[in-house]
Amino acid sequence: MEGANDDLVAFLKCVELFQDLDDNELLALIARAKDERHEDKAFVFKETEIGDAMFVVLDGTIKIIKMVTGNKFKTLVAMGVGEFFGEMALLDGNPRSASAVAHGTARVLRIGRDEFSALMSENPYLGLKVVIRLARNLTERLRKTNDQVVEMVSWNLQQKEMNK
Repeated sequence: MEGANDDLVAFLKCVELFQDLDDNELLALIARAKDERHEDKAFVFKETEIGDAMFVVLDGTIKIIKMVTGNKFKTLVAMGVGEFFGEMALLDGNPRSASAVAHGTARVLRIGRDEFSALMSENPYLGLKVVIRLARNLTERLRKTNDQVVEMVSWNLQQKEMNK
């Protein structure tokens, strides 16, 4: 089992969120995390459920989807190996804003909110390093979203001008 943990430590060092953690910090994180397997089209979590964990893709693909009209879903993004999702749950525990579903068989590392909070209590410096990375990531995603909104508004304004 130690070899498996060594492999997971090496893997997590390549995940942006955990790049600042040393081996001992990563081992402490792994000890509180859970390796989950999801079959094709199985939900990791559903929109509106209370967020209680974040996930790192270990193998396969997870699609983040949003219900739009009726019972139709729109894929927002596909998350591949080494990418993480659901991280807002570590910070706020609010309902999920989208669903996560396996596209083919996928494995994820589940990091529960309670487990992460306990780990932060034991090692505040570890928590600080992860939260700083989370803040950077969320800021980057917010900027991209802002750019997309500006682009959509500009396009709509152009369409209105053309239709005058």
